[in-house]
Amino acid sequence: MLPMPAAEPFDSHEYAFEVAWHGIRALARIDRGQVRLWGRDLRDLTGRYPEVQALAAIAPAETILDGELIVADGEGRPDNVALEKRQQAANPEAVARAVAAQPVTYVVYDLLYLAGRSMLKLPLLRRRPRLSEAIRSSARIYVVEPVADDGLALFDAAQERGLEGIVAKRYDSPYRPGQRHPDWLAVEAVRRQDFAFIGFIPQASDRLLEALIIATYDGRGYQPAGRVGGGFDVSTSKRLRKALDALASSPAPTDARWVDERIRWVEPRLVVGIRYSEWDGGGQVRFPIFSGLRPEVSPQECVRAAMVEPRHAAGPRLLDIQLPRLPI
Repeated sequence: MLPMPAAEPFDSHEYAFEVAWHGIRALARIDRGQVRLWGRDLRDLTGRYPEVQALAAIAPAETILDGELIVADGEGRPDNVALEKRQQAANPEAVARAVAAQPVTYVVYDLLYLAGRSMLKLPLLRRRPRLSEAIRSSARIYVVEPVADDGLALFDAAQERGLEGIVAKRYDSPYRPGQRHPDWLAVEAVRRQDFAFIGFIPQASDRLLEALIIATYDGRGYQPAGRVGGGFDVSTSKRLRKALDALASSPAPTDARWVDERIRWVEPRLVVGIRYSEWDGGGQVRFPIFSGLRPEVSPQECVRAAMVEPRHAAGPRLLDIQLPRLPI
């Protein structure tokens, strides 16, 4: 289940609020003393993140959890650069080195099955207590403790800690697998979205990149949404260029705005996270900045979701909210 973007932060008695981690989304299944891990694209991630095997000792058998894999920085905040390095470790030797250098924490925030019984149709108000009863935070496993009612205070606290935002989830929400639904709202300090790569402008020296061409999927095809020329250093640029050069060529869009002989158009196979300020009237993002590859996301998931106007409570309740610090 995926959130839709909210227009602004808000308070409400109808929602639980939690930190938006922006890690690698993953489902974990505990069965017969073993843990299996799947990404959003249903790829098996079990061998890549052995830290999550700790769930086998603390969770009931035949249980399925939803959460995210996070690498924390020295302040216990998500470190996207370290997480991207960790994602590159695939063979056992590389994974062993990565566990020592960039250990992950599995942040658990929903319960889909408990001891073989489906929790999907239960409202969040009933799933949350069962999750807390079934599993306790331990070592590299962190079970989310949401904040009730006070979305504004949590949002302010997240900004002060340098976090990117929060997520609001309706208490009466069932879990809708594979759906992006307004029962869950992403409240971002800086707007952020996943986009598909459909082209790039090469730079002559050192096989680097001048810009990336990003797009959204509208159900029929990919619509160009902007050029991204910032946010990637030399090392990232070389890695991206190598991946892009391996993609098959694709016809240029018919839109006259994209007539540029420098652009190399490629098939949409890669997804990237982008920070941006807003959408303009022509369907382009303003001031896009590269924030990392998203290999677990399918290009067809890169839809432009409508902004949701949340219903406000009577007024803000100012609380001193303590944000979690993940294991370093």
